Amino acid sequence: MANILVIDDDKDILRLIEFTLKRAGHTIITSTNGAQGLTLAKEQSPDLIVCDVMMPKLNGYDFCKAARDDDTLKDVPIIMFSARFQPIDKQTALDAGATDYLPKSTDPDALVNRIAELLPANGTAKASVRSMIGLFSLRGGAGVTSLSVNIAIALALSQKTRVSLVDLAQLGGHAALMLGLRPTSSVPQLLSSVSGNFTSDVMQPHFMRHNSGVQVLASPPTLGQAFSLTDDRLLRMVSSLKSFSPLTVLDVPHILEEHFSPVLQLLDRILLVLSPDMPSVQSTVIALQGLNQLGMDSKKIGLVVNQVSPHNPLPIEIIQKAIKRPILATIPFEPNMTKAVNSSNPLLLSNPKSAGAMAIGKLALNLLGKT
Repeated sequence: MANILVIDDDKDILRLIEFTLKRAGHTIITSTNGAQGLTLAKEQSPDLIVCDVMMPKLNGYDFCKAARDDDTLKDVPIIMFSARFQPIDKQTALDAGATDYLPKSTDPDALVNRIAELLPANGTAKASVRSMIGLFSLRGGAGVTSLSVNIAIALALSQKTRVSLVDLAQLGGHAALMLGLRPTSSVPQLLSSVSGNFTSDVMQPHFMRHNSGVQVLASPPTLGQAFSLTDDRLLRMVSSLKSFSPLTVLDVPHILEEHFSPVLQLLDRILLVLSPDMPSVQSTVIALQGLNQLGMDSKKIGLVVNQVSPHNPLPIEIIQKAIKRPILATIPFEPNMTKAVNSSNPLLLSNPKSAGAMAIGKLALNLLGKT
């Protein structure tokens, strides 16, 4: 069922709506003021929002205006639910961006029915999808991080949901840099801050939000902060990510070691990225052998050829013959990719109609079974 955010400073009304909607099978997030509600909406990417008009810190009208200015919330249905029901109140709400305006005297079952009518056709499916995708190459230079960043953005924009991007490079990863973000925390700081469970409340302060809807957990940026891949807290953190975000993209380090296998086993899909040259093909053959020895389900592995250079790429037929596996996707050479990286403005945002961006967008949808 759907994930619904309810905002009301009247706690009795809040409890009543929460009970009613949970009974209908929905997952409920609650807030008692407009400012907190807006923050939760951006973090949790609800399928629908129910909010009061007269609320502290940010009233319902201003909440709607702010939500419609946010790319991840602009299409989310918003029901204004208020004790005030003069025609001018309804019109003001609709002008501010509300989808509908209902009085608090509305029968609970009628509210449930109206929510069902307003939910997107794929709303229930979107709420239930929990997928973790890892990108990996045994050899550097294949463009794993740039693909990770752009796939995460493509997922966030197409699915209108929260996407977590986690940079598992043990030191000096570039995911945050490519998004123009300055890390205030990183993977080892999150790991060291937890003594118990990795709950959403514990993890959220360590993620940085990008305006695309992607939130990033950075790799340690300085020498001396590297973390160990054998830390048992790392496995617990990764296993908690599915409950933290509907979609998660992991930039996986260039290693094939048994102690890292439990983390890899948590992935729903792993994209094995290679460039169209013989050294990369050779490394990919070894990587496939290594993943097999670590017990990875071969059905989860997809090969992605990323043409990082314009010069003399190996034909796809030769690559497939050498690897003996089909190619899931081919990303053409994109001359704007280096500019996008250097300007910290990812290709999916800076040049979305380019051939490279469109191929990445198609791959992202393919990963969710939507193409």
